[in-house]
Amino acid sequence: MLTDKELRLLEELEKNQDVVYLLNTEECEFVSRLISSYKEIRRQLLAIQINQQEDLSEEYGKKKD
Repeated sequence: MLTDKELRLLEELEKNQDVVYLLNTEECEFVSRLISSYKEIRRQLLAIQINQQEDLSEEYGKKKD
């Protein structure tokens, strides 16, 4: 996984017109896809963590009854 700092650096790279000018279209698209994919993976991981916490809470609640 990328750190938050690495993600910010990629996003800055995507917005930096001087760098974008030096990169070809394919490289720019790759950086953009990389950022989008990473954000989607983080979103999915967060959803999994939330579901696991809810499952644990429900399981704990059943054991108390």
